[in-house]
Amino acid sequence: MKALISAWILALVFGLGSLMPAAAQVTEATVTADGQGLSRDDAIQAALVNAASQAFGVRLASQSVVQNTAVDAAVDAEDHSVLVSVLNKSVQQALNTPQNAPILGYDVNNVFQAGSGWEATVTLRYAKFERMGADTNRRSAVVVSNNKRYRALLIQTVGESLVGSRRFDVLNRENDALFQDEKAFIAGDDAADAEMARLSQASGADYLVVASLPSLGVSNNQRETIAMTGEVLVKSAASGTLQLQVIEFASRKVKWSGSQKFGGTYPGATSVGSATLSRLISGAADKLIDRMVAAIYPIQVVKVVKADTAIINRGEGGVAVGETYAVFEAGEELIDPQSGESLGSMETEIGLGKITQVKPKFAFLRMSTGALSEGTTYIVRKTDKKPAVAAKPAPRKKAASQPQPPDRGDVFLNN
Repeated sequence: MKALISAWILALVFGLGSLMPAAAQVTEATVTADGQGLSRDDAIQAALVNAASQAFGVRLASQSVVQNTAVDAAVDAEDHSVLVSVLNKSVQQALNTPQNAPILGYDVNNVFQAGSGWEATVTLRYAKFERMGADTNRRSAVVVSNNKRYRALLIQTVGESLVGSRRFDVLNRENDALFQDEKAFIAGDDAADAEMARLSQASGADYLVVASLPSLGVSNNQRETIAMTGEVLVKSAASGTLQLQVIEFASRKVKWSGSQKFGGTYPGATSVGSATLSRLISGAADKLIDRMVAAIYPIQVVKVVKADTAIINRGEGGVAVGETYAVFEAGEELIDPQSGESLGSMETEIGLGKITQVKPKFAFLRMSTGALSEGTTYIVRKTDKKPAVAAKPAPRKKAASQPQPPDRGDVFLNN
């Protein structure tokens, strides 16, 4: 029954593959390999080790597989469970994936005696997991916090801002109980055998984004009585500072650090609720993430459409229609002579532009001043500058009239 369900799931996956090219899927793959040994069983085991090594890109020791196989577990065409279990354990050790048992079974294609030894050809069946979507060069990040009271709020708000930046793959380390439930389901009898390939596929983080609230003050139910009327005015307020540190996991180097103040006063409110505090921290997180992304991944022109129009590598959530940006031509890279560290490139401002259209992952920038050319690297930064408005030409003054000779009639009357 389970094999039938497995086949149905695999058929469904293959049938919908053309409709959902970006979907993660588990497929049953095969690899064929040869092996030699002093006995029939040794030859088959050697062929299986070679096949497993090819399938998972690791080097397995044939001798260790033979030693770990029970003496009474003869290799035959009927029951492969013992040898499959041993192979899975060897793959788990080599890949350090103790919860993954990707080998599903095998078929002996041919086995024969050659001289004083044996040769065998086998086809190994294994579960292959294909990740969702196309591979990217995004760095992965996980948000962490040592703040006890507001830890969950900080992780959620900063994580949402990171996702909105579209510059990082944000990893989830919360909701562990839910992940454990799903793992138990996959390892149980109701899931297809091939689904085991989903386990032990979690990614590690390139960066730890450490969120903290070094200062936070909340003043609730502040009352003030107006002496003349006796009226009591109520208000509440909150203010604080959000701080982020980006730490490279492997080296533990601090790659970026920044802080952002936030606050608000709310007349008529007896207290500052969690939703209000969440909005304040979220706004500060958006500003910090914008600064962080601009420092690590500055906005760049990816395509010059025309001399006055370009496409930039920011989309929804990163830029908005009507915003003004300064465009700089990147020149020679500067290197610190003491540390050897890159200080960035020399930049020459060539003009200002406005966002005219925003797509999910990119936007159009139309130049108000300056011109773009293909084959040049441009860096784009938000600015408060306004494009210079051409001065209106001054109204032309009427030419002074030349004195006219007096009318002969006037001359006669005045005499």
